[in-house]
Amino acid sequence: MTYKIKSLIYLSCFVVAAFIYNGIQQEDEFQAQLKSQEFVEADFEDADKVEKSEENPLDKEE
Repeated sequence: MTYKIKSLIYLSCFVVAAFIYNGIQQEDEFQAQLKSQEFVEADFEDADKVEKSEENPLDKEE
């Protein structure tokens, strides 16, 4: 094998490894964000009441 072919193989392996590493790192950061305390679950019970009252706005006017 010539040095150019070896260099091309090494470069392509490095690029593939870099993409794999980047994907794993982003997945780990995403999982950490999901587990952090900054995200809050919300329960919108009042939204149902608002939607029901807005369903028939003409009924109130008549």
